[in-house]
Amino acid sequence: MRQADAALNAALKSGERAAAHSVRLGGRELGAQVASWSLDRSYATDLPDAMRAFSGSSSAQLEVDVTGAGGASAPALYGPWAPRSTGDVTRPGQSATHRWGLNGSTLGTFRGAVRSRSAASGTDVVRLSALDGAERLRMPARVPRPDGTLRFTGWSTPWVASPVWVVDHLLRAAGIHTCPPPRPGCVLYASLHGGVAADIGYLESVWGSWREWYKEGAPFECAAEGGFTDPYRATYVPEGLPSFDYGGTWYEFYAVNQKPYSLDSAVEIHTTWSISQGWNQNLTLSVNFTQGTMSAYCGRNDDPTKNAYINWKWPLLKTEGKRLHVGWWVRYRAPNQIAITPVVTVDNGAPAFLPDGWFDATVMRFASALDRVRFSLTNLRAECFQMSSLTAQPTTLAEVTQEGTWKRSASLSRPRFPLRMLPAIRGTAWDVITEIARATLATAEFTADGHFLWKDHTRWSDPPTSADVEVTSSRELAGLTITEEIDACRNYCTVRVSDWDAVRAGKAEILRDSVSPMPIGPGETLVRSIPIQETKTDPRTPKCLQTGGSTDVPDTVVIRDGADPDSALLQWSIDVTMRRDLGGITLSLRNRDDNRTIYYHGAQLTTLAPDGEPGHWMWSAWNEYSQRAYGTQAYEHDVKGWVQDLASAKALAETLRDAGAWPVPLMQSVEILPDPRIELGDVVRVRDSTGARLDTLAWVIGIKTSGTGGQVTQTLTLRGTANQGEPQDAGLTPDPPTDPNTPPPP
Repeated sequence: MRQADAALNAALKSGERAAAHSVRLGGRELGAQVASWSLDRSYATDLPDAMRAFSGSSSAQLEVDVTGAGGASAPALYGPWAPRSTGDVTRPGQSATHRWGLNGSTLGTFRGAVRSRSAASGTDVVRLSALDGAERLRMPARVPRPDGTLRFTGWSTPWVASPVWVVDHLLRAAGIHTCPPPRPGCVLYASLHGGVAADIGYLESVWGSWREWYKEGAPFECAAEGGFTDPYRATYVPEGLPSFDYGGTWYEFYAVNQKPYSLDSAVEIHTTWSISQGWNQNLTLSVNFTQGTMSAYCGRNDDPTKNAYINWKWPLLKTEGKRLHVGWWVRYRAPNQIAITPVVTVDNGAPAFLPDGWFDATVMRFASALDRVRFSLTNLRAECFQMSSLTAQPTTLAEVTQEGTWKRSASLSRPRFPLRMLPAIRGTAWDVITEIARATLATAEFTADGHFLWKDHTRWSDPPTSADVEVTSSRELAGLTITEEIDACRNYCTVRVSDWDAVRAGKAEILRDSVSPMPIGPGETLVRSIPIQETKTDPRTPKCLQTGGSTDVPDTVVIRDGADPDSALLQWSIDVTMRRDLGGITLSLRNRDDNRTIYYHGAQLTTLAPDGEPGHWMWSAWNEYSQRAYGTQAYEHDVKGWVQDLASAKALAETLRDAGAWPVPLMQSVEILPDPRIELGDVVRVRDSTGARLDTLAWVIGIKTSGTGGQVTQTLTLRGTANQGEPQDAGLTPDPPTDPNTPPPP
């Protein structure tokens, strides 16, 4: 239930009420010109109506009738053909907020955008319809399809992603954040919010179970916890492959330190830089929170401890229970050195810049480009790992941690259902979020303050014992209709899933961009679009071809110094960036040379096809006592690919059975004294001493409020938090389904 100030609380308790409201459009107050308004909120779902508290999304809708002013009619001022100078305040897409309350004290009840406006000629009214934050999610949904776990021959983690990870990813794309967003120049971003998949970049492989995801002890929203006895590892290919000598590279993550288990709490970021065919250089950055040390290693050996190293000590790394931001600024420094500056920030304190360290790296001066990045996590909770190509070192708190440059405006439940293979999707981001909510029995909604809330199927599992507000027939309750129907009874519930556990990589398919040689001028960027089927997995960002042999090498682009097919290969002259964008791959090639033109001769990208179909499993949960009373009432729940293992199917089937075994009364048209504090999901105690003789707790699953001429009415839809239990049929002898006195049919 929302919190109100003392004045509004007092007004709600008083006997005399005078309604107050405010409507702002485009930041301008138009409340005095509003003739009437209505606000509707409810959970939408594909489950039976009386079970609808258990899933779905809520998109609030506000309708407002605006009148004219200054002698001009509303259609002339605010209609579709009104001048822009006055009509833009009500145009579709314009911001809209609403507040209402009593006795001059109001509470925010809606924040969104105008969806439509209509004006009837000859009247003084323009009718506006506005939707809440769901309007911010009308862009096409874009979700990666990594193939990281298909590459393994043995067991691999199913936690590539999760429904929560996908929702978080879609929200971030719309500017709705749960943790610091990708900064400008970001080439690799992994939120670690219920999956190891990269939000920006490509997940190449994983090692370890990666099954521990925590809300408690997370720096912001949700944290991955590393292995206690062995590190968990994830290897990524960044979306962009910057060259070593371009500006600098900024590596960062957030963590909360905890007491060590069997290994120290540590993070390692291992990067591989391609020098030439078969010749790589490794740069490894590590931090040991238990020992309070940071280290860097550089050399050709894949074992960092066998390469040249630098150590730093900083005791505050041992801090437990506080948010720590760790960053490394890595760049080229004349004459031929890799310079590294570690930066550590505790909570939102001043960043601590440790002394510069450096390696001799003549070989990496011009002839190297990033190839892959491995992130390792041990006995630590971390989130929001990202890597960015920047032109200047972050120095201020805002630059180092992005403090003050973003706002946390969403909260999600703990991830519970792993996804090994992300489903192919279509539609808008809100369409996909709604589909996931229905599939996983979660609720998705924007609050009156514009914040997004995601609550999973467990939110309804424990019946409440107390109410947020009480309505009684003696005062608040004006009308009440109670229904109970057998359609609300579901006592045999089945959930079917497609399990990808046994599926591995099959044939590799090559996507070719075969072109006539295309010039790229000095400092210019060439952009190519390559079609890809929506069911295919993501290809990795290609490297420059580095050998004079066959040009038909997977995951490469061919760059030469001329249009002739035999002209010299150039393997370090471009920065390559690749992004999957709906039905195509966008490949960007930037010529780093400011003095000469280079030529693009084509690209070969690899997408892996599964070697078979996923296994199909089902789990059913039933209640025999309910079946004896109501007959078998079956319900098969379609998870649409968003649940992929039997344990998750069991959890959902049992949730459905527990919700539907005994029909729960649905209280409709519950007209009460209006209260702006009531929200969806609140618990209301209903006391009716005049009609139904009712005293029960119920969840709010629908709210409709309207105001006209200074009067406000409010009607709730409620679902009981408890049922009447098993029918007793005391003194009753139900008649059989067929007449015992008639002969059988011929």
